[in-house]
This record gives sequence, C-alpha cells and structure tokens, in this order.
Amino acid sequence: MTTSSSDTAALAALAPPAGLRTRIAAAAPGVTSRLPVRVVDRTPPPPPLPRLDVAPLARALEAGFAIVRAQFEGMFAEIERGCVELALAAAERLVRRRSGKGDLELEAPLQELLATRRRELAEQAATLRLHPDDAKALRTKVAELAPPGARIDLVDDPAVARGDLVLEVGAGRVSRSLAHELARLRARLLEGTA
Repeated sequence: MTTSSSDTAALAALAPPAGLRTRIAAAAPGVTSRLPVRVVDRTPPPPPLPRLDVAPLARALEAGFAIVRAQFEGMFAEIERGCVELALAAAERLVRRRSGKGDLELEAPLQELLATRRRELAEQAATLRLHPDDAKALRTKVAELAPPGARIDLVDDPAVARGDLVLEVGAGRVSRSLAHELARLRARLLEGTA
C-alpha cells in the first residue's frame, strides 16, 4: 500500500508536534524510549492563610458554656429537690396509712427508746404512754423489751398518735414520734439539694 502526499499531510496534522520522543522514533525506528517525563508546574504556591487570633473566641465560648452550665445545674437541682419532696410525700402518706391500720413495727423503736434510758429505768419507775390500739399490741412485749430490773407502767393515752411512744421517767419525758422521724428524714434528704 502506497501513501500519497495528501495522506502524509493528513497524518502529519494528526501527529504530535516534533519533540524529543518523536525525533528519537524517527531516528531509530522500532526503538522505544524510556526517558522519564517530568511535568514542571511553574505556578506560584498560594499565599499563606492569615493567622487568626482565636483566644477571644475561646474565652467567649467558655463564658457562654459557664452560663449554660449554671442554668442547667440550677434546673437539675430544682428537679432533684422536687423528686425528693415527691418521694417524701409518698413515704409519709404510706407510713401514716400503715400507722393508722396498726401495721407499723413498734418493738424495735420501743427497745431503742428504752435502751437510751437504761440507767434511769434501773433506778426509777417509768410510765410508757401509747395510743390505746398500740398499747394492746405491745402490752405483753414491754416486759420482754425493757432492760433488766426496769419497772414500766403502760398507760393507754388517746392523746398520743398511733405509732408514737412517750416515756416518762421521773421529771423527764422522752418521746419518739412519727412526725419527728419524718421531719428528720426530710431534713437529711433535702440537705444536699438546697
């Protein structure tokens, strides 16, 4: 197959410009060149970014977070106090209901009350005032719960609330009341939420 001059011109138009590879290929047909090709970018690098002073921004963020933290801590403290108040109200209602039915355990509190006055009970006679319904339940147990040698008279007193214990020894009077115990519990639980 022969090529005409017009074909050669068309091929020359499609061929890449004469560079080193083209010259080597033309000088030595069939020999491939393994010369490395390196592209050099002569555009200048971008200028460095301006240096930002972030210290005022950091201080403003810290101040903002401190304000938000204080608001949340105040809200959480208020919520915690409300939860404690609600739990105390439920506990008080339950204790009063059980006390009204006579379901409260009075033996352990009576034993503790008598133990606090052990010395006086050994020397003097004492009077234990209880609600009439509580007196019925504890009448047989008072002698077992009292310290050895104690003389205790049990008196039914309708003025004493259910679940309350009043011990009179000589001129002294010691009481254990549900209202006082619940108030102490309330003060202890609310101490950390104020």
